Amino acid sequence: MSVEIVMPKLSDTMEEGTILKWLKHVGDVVTRGEVLAEVETDKADMELEASTEGVLREITVKEGESAAVGAVIALVEENGAAAETGGGATADGKVEHGTAAAFDRPNGPERPTAPAHARASASQSRRTPPPAGSASPESTAAPAAEGKATPAARKVAAERGVDLQTVQGSGPGGRIVTDDVEAAAKRPPARSERGGDAPAAGARDGRVPLVERQELSRMRQSIARRMSEAFRDIPHFYVTAEIDMTEAARLKDALLRGALFATPISYTHMILKATALALTRHPRLNASYRDDAIELKGEVNLGMAVAVEDGLIVPVLRRVDEMSLAEVATAARRLVEQARRGRFGREDLSGGTFTVSNMGMLDIEDFAAVINPPQAAILAVGSIKERAVVRDGVVVPRRTMRVTVSCDHRIIDGVVAGGFLEELKRLLENPIILVVHE
Repeated sequence: MSVEIVMPKLSDTMEEGTILKWLKHVGDVVTRGEVLAEVETDKADMELEASTEGVLREITVKEGESAAVGAVIALVEENGAAAETGGGATADGKVEHGTAAAFDRPNGPERPTAPAHARASASQSRRTPPPAGSASPESTAAPAAEGKATPAARKVAAERGVDLQTVQGSGPGGRIVTDDVEAAAKRPPARSERGGDAPAAGARDGRVPLVERQELSRMRQSIARRMSEAFRDIPHFYVTAEIDMTEAARLKDALLRGALFATPISYTHMILKATALALTRHPRLNASYRDDAIELKGEVNLGMAVAVEDGLIVPVLRRVDEMSLAEVATAARRLVEQARRGRFGREDLSGGTFTVSNMGMLDIEDFAAVINPPQAAILAVGSIKERAVVRDGVVVPRRTMRVTVSCDHRIIDGVVAGGFLEELKRLLENPIILVVHE
């Protein structure tokens, strides 16, 4: 009997996915933990892994095609069915067949199928045509070059207009990685037959250059749609506080000198830990509005906004209030490294209950962020600067930081938001609490 593999929901906002590459083919035997396919979502390129064993019998969504979450993308055979056909049997008569168990669904009369609505990937349509004289997209060279590139590298190449056939891979076995594509994008463009770059020539002779139209990436489309919906549907209000970070700076420097932790503690790690503790005292901000009711979350799972090429991704740190400061640092560093590689697990992009957006490294005084639904609030963090502060009637220099919390006014009032910021201020101005709290 065949078992369906469906398009999984790999993030909270995912509505459809695109098959970038099938790593297994029809008739292949797959084992538990093997990667079946690389899937492009609205957040990142992710891997679909097999959690059981079996034989892949049919692929219904081909590379470059998209399917809605829950649609059938492939079929595998159960042991009995495979044994009857005589295919894929092992030496002991058992048949190995692969599915991702969390993505499977038993056969039934109301199952959706992919071919009816599978369509070409947006990333395919965004690819820049090759220069004149180069091989056509239908040639065998182009698929070969793309096959040697990682999913993240292919995505960057499409967005930057880099022909992968011209890129020399530096990864294992000549694999093309994102650094290779970035390096190729920085090289001077090829000269035209008339000895100059056409757009530049137009600018020199006084003509107004044509407007360049750039199609939005899948990630940018998702951001545009969700932020428009959030700002339209959620009544935002904002509360700002200034926090004295002088003691936090001293503690951070002392921890760095003492080399107590494997991962150096940063201001971001302190802010994440303090935010989680403040949310336990003010749970209304760790909630969602749904169907005229408040859903108070049982866990403090912090989304950490990370800037990536052409967008923003929000990986999630789970149960931060239960972590030590050292554990927060290690987990946050792992997620940032994964964001740079463009590779996440399913659990890394879902389940967030509150988001922290930190732009302090950009010398930003303060800003207000848009709430990431279905969450009820988001904290925007500015840079730490030396400012004149009055202490006991005397003006003294102190290192302060301005933070702004954006709140959903349907379930949060100003006094609640103010109480949350007061608690956050207390924790960060007495940062030893963050170290000793377990």
